[in-house]
Amino acid sequence: MKKILLTGGSGFIGKNLREALSDRYEIFAPSHAELDLLDDAAVSRYIRQNQIDDIIHAAVHVPMFHGETQEYYNDMRMFFNLARNSGEVEKILYFGSGAEYDKRYDIRMVREEAIGRTLPATEYGLAKYTMNELARRSDNIYNLRLFGIFGKYELFYIKFLSNLCCKAVYDLPLTVRRDCYFDFLYIADLPAIVEWFLEGTPRCHDYNVCSGSEYLLTELAQKVVACSGKQLPIRLLSEERNLDYSASNARLMEEMPSLRLTDMETALGELYAYYEKIKDSVDRDTLEKAV
Repeated sequence: MKKILLTGGSGFIGKNLREALSDRYEIFAPSHAELDLLDDAAVSRYIRQNQIDDIIHAAVHVPMFHGETQEYYNDMRMFFNLARNSGEVEKILYFGSGAEYDKRYDIRMVREEAIGRTLPATEYGLAKYTMNELARRSDNIYNLRLFGIFGKYELFYIKFLSNLCCKAVYDLPLTVRRDCYFDFLYIADLPAIVEWFLEGTPRCHDYNVCSGSEYLLTELAQKVVACSGKQLPIRLLSEERNLDYSASNARLMEEMPSLRLTDMETALGELYAYYEKIKDSVDRDTLEKAV
């Protein structure tokens, strides 16, 4: 079994990957108390002592206070502390973001070649952009660039599709702040993609890891209503459009022609059923206040 260091193992993406990949790989997913990713010596020591073969970097800096300005520094320091050990491992995979394309503008069915036309204005986007520039110049660092991603274990009070499913479970109106086109990848499809990167030989160092399909948010709300089998109202809170956020996955699909992504109706049906099953753990009062 390959030994995989998975950072962010208690988060949404990390938890799903750990669950899906643990039968194939020996997963090391240390907590912050066990490994501080901001400590360069501790990171190097952990990799050597545990004879890590590959790294999957899913951890991100979570700002603790409004207006905090350490996001770029902390995200980049974590990345550098792993990247400086690239010679000790076969591959480093990390999850970039569509924010690299600069979310001040519409991002619609964008391809990898468009990176760099404008620089992201946010600390988070600029950090991911910087990581991508370094990955492109590396021998074995790969950017799996995510856009929208959804599924079990996410923060269902604030994440769009889980929020809709939970509201439908409780027979509440479904709300959409502003409409736009969005690309959502089902989390259950991500492990197979990660495994391909671990085992294969990617030709490039950055890929849009997305569904390659786009939906209006109001369309997705209608699909959730259909999954529920109920007659529920959908409330669009503003007629003003939001910026679009979708991408082409042609580069990924060209190298993974056998990849079959879950269709949106099936994915939403599974997610709705999941929240029906854990309904008692979803606080209705908090959900009603969430927009």
